[in-house]
Amino acid sequence: MHHLIASFAFASSLALVGCAPFPQVPAASEQTEGLSARQVFDRSLAVHGGDLRKHPGDINFATDGRWYRLIQRIQPVVTDAGFRVASQERYRPSEGVYAVRHTGPDGVKQVVRMPQSLKVQYNGVPETDAVKLRATAMTSDAFRMFHFGPTFFLDRAQRMTRLSDETEKGVRYHRLLVDMKPGFGEAANDQAVLWIDADNYRLYRIHQTLNGFETTQGAHVDTTFLDYRRVGPYLFPVRFLERVRGPLRLKAHAWEVTGIDLDRGWRTEDVMGAEFSGAAAAPVTEFPSQP
Repeated sequence: MHHLIASFAFASSLALVGCAPFPQVPAASEQTEGLSARQVFDRSLAVHGGDLRKHPGDINFATDGRWYRLIQRIQPVVTDAGFRVASQERYRPSEGVYAVRHTGPDGVKQVVRMPQSLKVQYNGVPETDAVKLRATAMTSDAFRMFHFGPTFFLDRAQRMTRLSDETEKGVRYHRLLVDMKPGFGEAANDQAVLWIDADNYRLYRIHQTLNGFETTQGAHVDTTFLDYRRVGPYLFPVRFLERVRGPLRLKAHAWEVTGIDLDRGWRTEDVMGAEFSGAAAAPVTEFPSQP
């Protein structure tokens, strides 16, 4: 049924808003500052605090947000909005462990994503449906990318190409087209365009394809990073807006990181069950309110 809903919604929306293509054509003349694509990327990586994969301990996030109504109708399996509203996230770079405890009106979704495996439980019951697992693999990879920024591409970038710079609201951005292998989730490949502030080299936006799930193939979305916080040696994005850009245009998801802490010392087994345990269990302390 969700395939029918998606097809109907996409066809109806296309009739209203038309199609927006994914950026493809590099512009070799836009080598501003004499920097190659890799040099721009390396500057951004350094500004964000360097390669998170080298962090010896653990990194932990709390998030909260909301899904827009139309995207829930178009992509109910991908959004999974009955569960994916708030989250507690646990990451151990040295072992490639990324565990997320999602909560929403329908209960708890527990996800453990590792380099070669995926484990999903809904309200304590292991999920075996291949469709839900494919969608979860894709969204888990995408959200790890949002939180960890340039580091995410170090394992996946096959090629980086500079596109023409863009200016938005008076700010100039370098753009890098990244050919990725593997892509998100079960996709053999994907592409992403990184928008990097030409002044401070912060990552401002990621525009990506979504080849890892049957109802998102051919679609592309962008996510804009609206605010940052420094925690320890790292600069993390903490406020996000995700939009579908093609084959239709609509707002999809707005969310924020409400807290981050480092180096609790939890063990991998602390995140493998139906709920977090041991040093992974306590919620991340929220950031102090801004004055």
